[in-house]
Amino acid sequence: MNHLAETTSSVVLRGVSLCKSFTLNELSVQALNDVSVDLERGKLTAVMGPSGSGKSTLLHVLGGVDQPTSGSVFIDGVNLTNLSDYERTIIRRREMGFIFQAFNLLPSFDVLSNVMMPLRFDGVQLGIAQQRAIKALALVGLDRRASQRVSALSGGERQRVAIARAMVIEPKIMLADEPTGNLDSASSRNIVELLRKMVTDLGHSVLIVTHDRSIGETADRLIEFADGRIVADSSPINPAVTRV
Repeated sequence: MNHLAETTSSVVLRGVSLCKSFTLNELSVQALNDVSVDLERGKLTAVMGPSGSGKSTLLHVLGGVDQPTSGSVFIDGVNLTNLSDYERTIIRRREMGFIFQAFNLLPSFDVLSNVMMPLRFDGVQLGIAQQRAIKALALVGLDRRASQRVSALSGGERQRVAIARAMVIEPKIMLADEPTGNLDSASSRNIVELLRKMVTDLGHSVLIVTHDRSIGETADRLIEFADGRIVADSSPINPAVTRV
């Protein structure tokens, strides 16, 4: 691929006039309704809203998992919506780290193998992949558990492995869909603190879709979603709110 990228921009991921509709039980549903959003590099952005508001659809469209019905998505100036399915797959594999509520790990494999997997799929040599995976596991405090099977870990530990797997590719942005949804309150707090550290100490860019108010309160930016639209956009640190 030979795409022009605006790598010096403060905006890492941009959605422009995004619409997404689908048919459910013969009814047309408008999941996204003319949504435009710029996500800044090195920031923790949280998207909150009731179930069915369209927030997960927004994450999937921004992450190139789903195509918008209309509108465009740009990562560092590259228009994802103009790419082929294969090209979007390569962008996701190399530039976007995904974290899911259900972890999406292989429980019969050890921790190290799970974290290495995105690198191995991309053709990275085994020794290099191992080194990068151990480094990522050290950042989430699990390097000493590298040889253990995922099935032996707690829910909070599994989510830390999932975060390490997202980090190991050194992505331009990490996208997390309800990352604390399957965790108890103590584990949820630990994951929130870890993601905050990823941004504050390491300069990662993170977009989180969540029902967890504690994540919203620690975010650099909180976007509130309803009926497929952004209805409020604020900074919890500076509580001025823009109503849309």
